[in-house]
Amino acid sequence: MADLSPAGTGLRTAPSGTRLSEALLPLELAPRAQLQLAAVSRWNALRGIRVGLCSAALLLLLIGANLATPVYPLLQQRLGLSAFDTTLLFTVYVFALVPTLAAAGHWSDLVGRRALILPAVGLAASGDAIFATANSFGQLAAGRAVQGIAVALATGAAGAALGDLLPDHPTLAAKLTLACSAGGVALGPVVGASLAGGAHPLLTPFLVHAVALLVLCVPLALVHPRMPGARRPHGTPPRITTALHLRPRKLTVPAAGRRVFLLASGAGFVSYAVFGVYLSLAPAFSAGLLHTHDRMVGAVVAALLLGSSAAAQLLIPPTANRRIIALGMTGLALGLGLVVTAEYAHVAALLFLGSVLGGTCQGIAFRSLFTSAVAAMDPARRGSEMSTLWVIVYLGSSLPIVSVGALSQHYGLLPAVSGFAVVAATACLGLAAAVLKRA
Repeated sequence: MADLSPAGTGLRTAPSGTRLSEALLPLELAPRAQLQLAAVSRWNALRGIRVGLCSAALLLLLIGANLATPVYPLLQQRLGLSAFDTTLLFTVYVFALVPTLAAAGHWSDLVGRRALILPAVGLAASGDAIFATANSFGQLAAGRAVQGIAVALATGAAGAALGDLLPDHPTLAAKLTLACSAGGVALGPVVGASLAGGAHPLLTPFLVHAVALLVLCVPLALVHPRMPGARRPHGTPPRITTALHLRPRKLTVPAAGRRVFLLASGAGFVSYAVFGVYLSLAPAFSAGLLHTHDRMVGAVVAALLLGSSAAAQLLIPPTANRRIIALGMTGLALGLGLVVTAEYAHVAALLFLGSVLGGTCQGIAFRSLFTSAVAAMDPARRGSEMSTLWVIVYLGSSLPIVSVGALSQHYGLLPAVSGFAVVAATACLGLAAAVLKRA
Protein backbone atom coordinates (compact mmCIF):
# COMPACT_ATOMS: atom_id res chain seq x y z
CA MET A 1 0.00 0.00 0.00
CA ALA A 2 3.01 2.19 -0.33
CA ASP A 3 3.50 3.31 -3.92
CA LEU A 4 0.88 5.40 -5.70
CA SER A 5 2.59 5.50 -9.05
CA PRO A 6 0.82 3.98 -12.07
CA ALA A 7 1.33 0.29 -12.58
CA GLY A 8 4.53 -0.37 -14.43
CA THR A 9 6.14 -3.30 -16.17
CA GLY A 10 8.62 -4.16 -13.47
CA LEU A 11 7.63 -7.84 -13.25
CA ARG A 12 7.81 -10.54 -15.85
CA THR A 13 4.64 -12.00 -17.32
CA ALA A 14 3.68 -15.33 -15.83
CA PRO A 15 4.43 -18.42 -17.90
CA SER A 16 1.65 -19.72 -20.10
CA GLY A 17 -1.01 -21.53 -18.11
CA THR A 18 0.23 -20.20 -14.77
CA ARG A 19 -1.46 -17.38 -12.93
CA LEU A 20 0.81 -14.53 -11.91
CA SER A 21 -0.38 -14.88 -8.31
CA GLU A 22 1.13 -18.36 -8.34
CA ALA A 23 4.30 -17.56 -10.31
CA LEU A 24 5.37 -14.42 -8.49
CA LEU A 25 4.51 -14.31 -4.81
CA PRO A 26 3.38 -12.29 -2.99
CA LEU A 27 0.74 -10.12 -4.65
CA GLU A 28 2.17 -7.00 -3.02
CA LEU A 29 4.97 -6.99 -5.64
CA ALA A 30 2.77 -7.19 -8.71
CA PRO A 31 1.66 -4.13 -10.72
CA ARG A 32 -2.09 -3.83 -10.89
CA ALA A 33 -2.24 -4.20 -14.68
CA GLN A 34 -0.73 -7.67 -14.48
CA LEU A 35 -2.97 -9.01 -11.71
CA GLN A 36 -6.27 -10.85 -11.98
CA LEU A 37 -7.55 -9.57 -8.64
CA ALA A 38 -10.90 -10.15 -7.05
CA ALA A 39 -13.24 -7.18 -7.33
CA VAL A 40 -13.03 -6.42 -3.61
CA SER A 41 -9.31 -5.68 -3.83
CA ARG A 42 -9.46 -3.21 -6.71
CA TRP A 43 -10.02 -0.04 -4.67
CA ASN A 44 -7.22 2.19 -5.93
CA ALA A 45 -7.49 4.61 -3.01
CA LEU A 46 -6.10 8.13 -3.15
CA ARG A 47 -2.86 8.93 -1.39
CA GLY A 48 -4.61 10.83 1.40
CA ILE A 49 -6.78 7.82 2.19
CA ARG A 50 -3.76 5.50 2.26
CA VAL A 51 -1.94 7.89 4.60
CA GLY A 52 -5.02 7.99 6.80
CA LEU A 53 -5.27 4.19 6.92
CA CYS A 54 -1.59 3.82 7.89
CA SER A 55 -1.88 6.50 10.56
CA ALA A 56 -5.12 5.05 11.94
CA ALA A 57 -3.63 1.56 12.14
CA LEU A 58 -0.54 2.78 14.02
CA LEU A 59 -2.60 5.00 16.34
CA LEU A 60 -5.15 2.28 17.20
CA LEU A 61 -2.48 -0.34 17.80
CA LEU A 62 -0.63 1.89 20.26
CA ILE A 63 -3.87 2.87 22.00
CA GLY A 64 -4.65 -0.81 22.49
CA ALA A 65 -1.20 -1.54 23.86
CA ASN A 66 -1.81 0.98 26.66
CA LEU A 67 -5.54 0.57 27.15
CA ALA A 68 -5.11 -1.44 30.36
CA THR A 69 -3.06 1.15 32.27
CA PRO A 70 -5.98 2.60 34.31
CA VAL A 71 -7.45 -0.82 35.14
CA TYR A 72 -4.25 -2.37 36.49
CA PRO A 73 -5.16 -1.40 40.09
CA LEU A 74 -8.48 -3.23 39.64
CA LEU A 75 -6.66 -6.24 38.20
CA GLN A 76 -4.31 -6.19 41.18
CA GLN A 77 -7.27 -6.39 43.54
CA ARG A 78 -9.10 -9.14 41.64
CA LEU A 79 -6.11 -11.33 40.81
CA GLY A 80 -3.83 -10.46 43.72
CA LEU A 81 -1.12 -8.91 41.53
CA SER A 82 1.76 -6.88 42.95
CA ALA A 83 3.43 -3.77 41.53
CA PHE A 84 6.21 -6.05 40.27
CA ASP A 85 3.63 -8.18 38.42
CA THR A 86 2.31 -5.05 36.74
CA THR A 87 5.75 -4.06 35.50
CA LEU A 88 6.26 -7.63 34.30
CA LEU A 89 3.16 -7.33 32.13
CA PHE A 90 4.69 -4.27 30.50
CA THR A 91 7.92 -6.11 29.83
CA VAL A 92 6.13 -9.20 28.45
CA TYR A 93 4.75 -6.86 25.81
CA VAL A 94 8.23 -5.56 25.00
CA PHE A 95 9.87 -9.00 25.10
CA ALA A 96 7.36 -10.17 22.48
CA LEU A 97 7.66 -6.97 20.44
CA VAL A 98 11.44 -6.62 20.17
CA PRO A 99 12.35 -10.12 18.86
CA THR A 100 9.48 -9.99 16.37
CA LEU A 101 10.54 -6.56 15.19
CA ALA A 102 14.15 -7.71 14.87
CA ALA A 103 13.21 -10.89 12.95
CA ALA A 104 10.44 -9.51 10.74
CA GLY A 105 11.35 -5.84 10.44
CA HIS A 106 12.59 -6.26 6.85
CA TRP A 107 9.56 -8.21 5.64
CA SER A 108 7.64 -5.16 4.50
CA ASP A 109 10.53 -4.28 2.17
CA LEU A 110 9.94 -7.64 0.49
CA VAL A 111 6.25 -8.43 0.70
CA GLY A 112 4.75 -4.95 0.93
CA ARG A 113 3.48 -2.75 3.70
CA ARG A 114 -0.15 -3.83 3.72
CA ALA A 115 0.85 -7.49 3.89
CA LEU A 116 2.05 -6.82 7.46
CA ILE A 117 -0.30 -4.04 8.59
CA LEU A 118 -3.54 -5.91 7.87
CA PRO A 119 -2.72 -9.11 9.83
CA ALA A 120 -1.23 -7.00 12.62
CA VAL A 121 -4.54 -5.17 13.08
CA GLY A 122 -6.45 -8.46 13.17
CA LEU A 123 -3.95 -9.95 15.60
CA ALA A 124 -4.32 -6.97 17.93
CA ALA A 125 -8.07 -7.54 18.04
CA SER A 126 -7.46 -11.11 19.18
CA GLY A 127 -5.10 -9.78 21.87
CA ASP A 128 -7.92 -7.58 23.14
CA ALA A 129 -10.17 -10.63 23.39
CA ILE A 130 -7.57 -12.59 25.37
CA PHE A 131 -6.94 -9.72 27.77
CA ALA A 132 -10.65 -9.01 28.28
CA THR A 133 -11.41 -12.60 29.31
CA ALA A 134 -8.26 -13.23 31.36
CA ASN A 135 -8.62 -14.52 34.90
CA SER A 136 -4.96 -15.21 35.69
CA PHE A 137 -1.55 -13.60 35.33
CA GLY A 138 -0.64 -16.12 32.60
CA GLN A 139 -3.60 -15.13 30.43
CA LEU A 140 -2.85 -11.45 30.92
CA ALA A 141 0.73 -12.13 29.84
CA ALA A 142 -0.49 -14.02 26.77
CA GLY A 143 -2.71 -11.09 25.78
CA ARG A 144 0.17 -8.65 26.21
CA ALA A 145 2.44 -10.87 24.12
CA VAL A 146 -0.07 -10.96 21.26
CA GLN A 147 -0.37 -7.17 21.42
CA GLY A 148 3.42 -6.86 21.30
CA ILE A 149 3.68 -9.07 18.21
CA ALA A 150 0.94 -7.08 16.48
CA VAL A 151 2.65 -3.74 17.19
CA ALA A 152 5.99 -5.18 16.02
CA LEU A 153 4.56 -6.28 12.68
CA ALA A 154 2.98 -2.90 12.02
CA THR A 155 5.51 -0.44 13.48
CA GLY A 156 8.23 -0.68 10.84
CA ALA A 157 5.74 -1.31 8.02
CA ALA A 158 3.49 1.65 8.85
CA GLY A 159 6.41 4.03 9.32
CA ALA A 160 7.98 2.88 6.06
CA ALA A 161 4.61 3.11 4.26
CA LEU A 162 4.20 6.73 5.34
CA GLY A 163 7.70 7.44 4.04
CA ASP A 164 6.82 5.78 0.72
CA LEU A 165 3.53 7.62 0.42
CA LEU A 166 5.07 11.02 1.21
CA PRO A 167 8.47 10.97 -0.53
CA ASP A 168 8.15 14.70 -1.21
CA HIS A 169 7.29 15.43 2.44
CA PRO A 170 9.70 13.41 4.60
CA THR A 171 9.20 15.75 7.56
CA LEU A 172 5.44 15.18 7.48
CA ALA A 173 5.97 11.41 7.28
CA ALA A 174 8.22 11.48 10.35
CA LYS A 175 5.76 13.77 12.17
CA LEU A 176 2.84 11.41 11.53
CA THR A 177 4.85 8.35 12.58
CA LEU A 178 5.92 9.87 15.87
CA ALA A 179 2.62 11.62 16.58
CA CYS A 180 0.64 8.41 16.07
CA SER A 181 3.09 6.45 18.22
CA ALA A 182 3.31 8.92 21.10
CA GLY A 183 -0.32 9.98 20.70
CA GLY A 184 -1.51 6.37 20.84
CA VAL A 185 0.51 5.71 23.98
CA ALA A 186 -0.87 8.90 25.57
CA LEU A 187 -4.48 8.30 24.55
CA GLY A 188 -4.50 4.65 25.62
CA PRO A 189 -4.85 5.30 29.37
CA VAL A 190 -7.42 8.07 28.86
CA VAL A 191 -9.55 5.97 26.49
CA GLY A 192 -9.25 2.99 28.84
CA ALA A 193 -10.34 5.03 31.86
CA SER A 194 -13.28 6.60 30.02
CA LEU A 195 -14.55 3.19 28.88
CA ALA A 196 -13.92 1.48 32.23
CA GLY A 197 -16.47 3.53 34.15
CA GLY A 198 -19.41 1.23 33.49
CA ALA A 199 -20.55 -2.08 34.92
CA HIS A 200 -17.85 -4.08 33.12
CA PRO A 201 -14.59 -2.13 33.49
CA LEU A 202 -12.42 -5.08 32.49
CA LEU A 203 -14.47 -5.97 29.41
CA THR A 204 -15.85 -2.83 27.81
CA PRO A 205 -12.56 -1.05 26.90
CA PHE A 206 -11.14 -4.08 25.13
CA LEU A 207 -14.39 -4.99 23.41
CA VAL A 208 -14.84 -1.48 21.99
CA HIS A 209 -11.22 -1.37 20.86
CA ALA A 210 -11.45 -4.79 19.21
CA VAL A 211 -14.53 -3.69 17.25
CA ALA A 212 -12.69 -0.54 16.09
CA LEU A 213 -9.77 -2.67 14.87
CA LEU A 214 -12.05 -5.05 12.99
CA VAL A 215 -13.80 -2.11 11.32
CA LEU A 216 -10.40 -0.80 10.19
CA CYS A 217 -9.64 -4.20 8.66
CA VAL A 218 -12.38 -3.66 6.06
CA PRO A 219 -10.80 -0.74 4.13
CA LEU A 220 -7.34 -2.25 4.63
CA ALA A 221 -8.56 -5.44 2.95
CA LEU A 222 -10.33 -3.56 0.14
CA VAL A 223 -7.52 -1.19 -0.82
CA HIS A 224 -5.41 -2.30 -3.77
CA PRO A 225 -1.85 -3.19 -2.70
CA ARG A 226 1.18 -1.46 -4.12
CA MET A 227 4.84 -2.34 -4.31
CA PRO A 228 6.93 -0.98 -1.43
CA GLY A 229 9.11 1.96 -2.33
CA ALA A 230 9.92 3.02 -5.84
CA ARG A 231 9.09 0.81 -8.83
CA ARG A 232 11.81 -1.61 -9.77
CA PRO A 233 13.50 -1.30 -13.17
CA HIS A 234 12.22 -3.39 -16.05
CA GLY A 235 13.49 -6.95 -15.98
CA THR A 236 14.51 -6.92 -12.33
CA PRO A 237 13.72 -10.28 -10.71
CA PRO A 238 11.17 -10.47 -7.90
CA ARG A 239 12.40 -9.45 -4.46
CA ILE A 240 11.13 -12.65 -2.90
CA THR A 241 10.76 -16.09 -4.45
CA THR A 242 11.21 -18.47 -1.50
CA ALA A 243 10.60 -18.47 2.22
CA LEU A 244 14.37 -18.12 2.78
CA HIS A 245 14.11 -14.47 1.78
CA LEU A 246 12.09 -13.90 4.96
CA ARG A 247 14.68 -15.39 7.30
CA PRO A 248 15.90 -13.08 10.10
CA ARG A 249 18.70 -10.74 9.13
CA LYS A 250 21.20 -8.66 11.01
CA LEU A 251 19.88 -5.32 12.18
CA THR A 252 21.02 -2.60 9.81
CA VAL A 253 21.67 1.10 10.28
CA PRO A 254 21.92 3.72 7.54
CA ALA A 255 25.33 3.95 5.89
CA ALA A 256 24.96 7.73 5.84
CA GLY A 257 23.89 9.56 8.96
CA ARG A 258 24.97 6.78 11.31
CA ARG A 259 25.74 9.25 14.11
CA VAL A 260 22.33 10.94 14.11
CA PHE A 261 20.71 7.50 13.84
CA LEU A 262 22.47 6.39 17.02
CA LEU A 263 21.62 9.66 18.78
CA ALA A 264 17.95 9.25 17.84
CA SER A 265 18.03 5.64 19.04
CA GLY A 266 19.62 6.63 22.35
CA ALA A 267 17.15 9.45 22.93
CA GLY A 268 14.29 7.10 22.11
CA PHE A 269 15.63 4.43 24.47
CA VAL A 270 15.74 6.83 27.42
CA SER A 271 12.38 8.38 26.49
CA TYR A 272 10.56 5.06 26.31
CA ALA A 273 12.09 3.97 29.59
CA VAL A 274 10.55 7.07 31.16
CA PHE A 275 7.26 6.48 29.32
CA GLY A 276 7.11 2.87 30.49
CA VAL A 277 7.66 3.78 34.15
CA TYR A 278 4.98 6.45 33.88
CA LEU A 279 2.44 4.12 32.31
CA SER A 280 3.03 1.26 34.70
CA LEU A 281 3.44 3.13 37.99
CA ALA A 282 2.03 6.66 37.58
CA PRO A 283 -1.48 5.80 38.86
CA ALA A 284 -0.04 4.28 42.07
CA PHE A 285 2.66 6.96 42.33
CA SER A 286 0.16 9.83 42.11
CA ALA A 287 -2.62 8.28 44.23
CA GLY A 288 -1.03 9.26 47.57
CA LEU A 289 0.03 12.71 46.41
CA LEU A 290 -3.39 13.59 44.97
CA HIS A 291 -5.35 11.70 47.66
CA THR A 292 -7.53 9.88 45.13
CA HIS A 293 -7.78 6.45 43.56
CA ASP A 294 -9.97 7.58 40.68
CA ARG A 295 -8.97 5.75 37.48
CA MET A 296 -9.35 8.81 35.27
CA VAL A 297 -7.03 10.89 37.48
CA GLY A 298 -4.33 8.23 37.31
CA ALA A 299 -4.80 7.94 33.53
CA VAL A 300 -4.49 11.70 33.05
CA VAL A 301 -1.28 11.79 35.08
CA ALA A 302 0.11 8.90 33.02
CA ALA A 303 -0.92 10.62 29.79
CA LEU A 304 0.41 14.09 30.64
CA LEU A 305 4.01 13.29 29.74
CA LEU A 306 3.17 11.46 26.52
CA GLY A 307 0.42 13.86 25.51
CA SER A 308 2.80 16.80 25.87
CA SER A 309 5.35 14.93 23.79
CA ALA A 310 2.82 14.18 21.03
CA ALA A 311 1.60 17.79 20.99
CA ALA A 312 5.15 19.12 20.71
CA GLN A 313 5.88 16.76 17.83
CA LEU A 314 2.75 17.90 15.98
CA LEU A 315 2.97 21.64 16.61
CA ILE A 316 6.68 22.46 16.78
CA PRO A 317 8.76 22.04 13.59
CA PRO A 318 11.88 19.88 13.83
CA THR A 319 15.18 21.68 14.06
CA ALA A 320 18.78 20.94 13.17
CA ASN A 321 20.02 23.36 15.84
CA ARG A 322 22.13 21.25 18.18
CA ARG A 323 21.64 23.62 21.11
CA ILE A 324 17.84 23.36 20.95
CA ILE A 325 18.02 19.55 20.77
CA ALA A 326 20.41 19.49 23.71
CA LEU A 327 18.10 21.81 25.67
CA GLY A 328 15.27 19.41 24.93
CA MET A 329 17.09 16.47 26.49
CA THR A 330 18.09 18.68 29.43
CA GLY A 331 14.44 19.71 29.86
CA LEU A 332 13.42 16.03 30.10
CA ALA A 333 15.97 15.56 32.89
CA LEU A 334 14.65 18.65 34.69
CA GLY A 335 11.07 17.41 34.32
CA LEU A 336 11.98 14.10 35.96
CA GLY A 337 13.55 16.00 38.83
CA LEU A 338 10.38 18.03 39.36
CA VAL A 339 8.19 14.91 39.37
CA VAL A 340 10.27 13.27 42.11
CA THR A 341 10.50 16.52 44.07
CA ALA A 342 6.70 16.80 43.96
CA GLU A 343 6.36 13.57 45.93
CA TYR A 344 8.95 14.51 48.55
CA ALA A 345 7.60 18.08 48.94
CA HIS A 346 3.92 17.03 48.68
CA VAL A 347 3.30 19.68 46.03
CA ALA A 348 0.96 18.33 43.34
CA ALA A 349 1.62 21.28 41.01
CA LEU A 350 5.23 20.13 40.55
CA LEU A 351 3.98 16.74 39.35
CA PHE A 352 1.94 18.30 36.56
CA LEU A 353 4.59 20.91 35.72
CA GLY A 354 7.36 18.31 35.54
CA SER A 355 5.27 16.01 33.35
CA VAL A 356 4.37 18.73 30.85
CA LEU A 357 7.91 20.18 30.78
CA GLY A 358 9.54 16.78 30.35
CA GLY A 359 7.10 15.66 27.65
CA THR A 360 7.35 18.87 25.64
CA CYS A 361 11.15 18.95 25.72
CA GLN A 362 11.37 15.24 24.85
CA GLY A 363 9.03 15.74 21.90
CA ILE A 364 11.13 18.57 20.47
CA ALA A 365 14.44 16.74 20.84
CA PHE A 366 13.36 13.27 19.77
CA ARG A 367 11.36 14.39 16.76
CA SER A 368 14.27 16.47 15.45
CA LEU A 369 16.69 13.56 15.81
CA PHE A 370 14.15 11.07 14.43
CA THR A 371 13.44 13.22 11.35
CA SER A 372 17.16 13.48 10.56
CA ALA A 373 17.62 9.74 11.06
CA VAL A 374 14.72 8.86 8.74
CA ALA A 375 16.03 11.27 6.08
CA ALA A 376 19.32 9.32 6.06
CA MET A 377 17.63 5.95 5.47
CA ASP A 378 17.89 4.07 2.19
CA PRO A 379 14.38 4.00 0.61
CA ALA A 380 14.92 0.41 -0.54
CA ARG A 381 15.66 -0.68 3.04
CA ARG A 382 13.50 1.82 4.90
CA GLY A 383 11.40 -0.87 6.58
CA SER A 384 14.46 -2.73 7.86
CA GLU A 385 16.31 0.38 9.06
CA MET A 386 13.16 1.84 10.64
CA SER A 387 12.65 -1.44 12.50
CA THR A 388 16.22 -1.32 13.80
CA LEU A 389 15.60 2.12 15.25
CA TRP A 390 12.39 0.97 16.94
CA VAL A 391 14.05 -2.16 18.31
CA ILE A 392 16.52 0.04 20.20
CA VAL A 393 13.80 2.46 21.28
CA TYR A 394 11.46 -0.25 22.59
CA LEU A 395 14.25 -1.91 24.56
CA GLY A 396 13.98 1.10 26.83
CA SER A 397 10.57 -0.19 27.91
CA SER A 398 11.91 -3.53 29.13
CA LEU A 399 14.75 -3.94 31.62
CA PRO A 400 14.51 -0.44 33.20
CA ILE A 401 10.86 -1.06 34.10
CA VAL A 402 11.57 -4.50 35.54
CA SER A 403 14.34 -2.99 37.64
CA VAL A 404 12.05 -0.27 38.99
CA GLY A 405 9.37 -2.85 39.79
CA ALA A 406 11.83 -5.08 41.63
CA LEU A 407 13.27 -2.16 43.59
CA SER A 408 9.80 -0.96 44.55
CA GLN A 409 9.09 -4.31 46.21
CA HIS A 410 12.22 -4.15 48.35
CA TYR A 411 12.60 -0.43 49.06
CA GLY A 412 9.21 1.12 48.27
CA LEU A 413 7.80 2.94 45.26
CA LEU A 414 9.22 6.41 45.90
CA PRO A 415 12.88 5.32 46.42
CA ALA A 416 12.68 3.09 43.33
CA VAL A 417 11.26 5.87 41.13
CA SER A 418 13.79 8.34 42.58
CA GLY A 419 16.71 6.07 41.70
CA PHE A 420 15.37 5.57 38.18
CA ALA A 421 14.93 9.33 37.74
CA VAL A 422 18.56 9.94 38.69
CA VAL A 423 19.83 7.37 36.18
CA ALA A 424 17.50 8.56 33.39
CA ALA A 425 18.33 12.24 33.99
CA THR A 426 22.05 11.44 33.85
CA ALA A 427 21.53 9.64 30.53
CA CYS A 428 19.60 12.65 29.18
CA LEU A 429 22.44 15.00 30.10
CA GLY A 430 24.95 12.65 28.49
CA LEU A 431 22.94 12.63 25.26
CA ALA A 432 22.70 16.42 25.38
CA ALA A 433 26.48 16.61 25.59
CA ALA A 434 26.85 14.15 22.69
CA VAL A 435 24.50 16.25 20.55
CA LEU A 436 26.55 19.39 21.22
CA LYS A 437 29.78 17.65 20.29
CA ARG A 438 30.75 18.25 16.67
CA ALA A 439 30.77 15.21 14.39
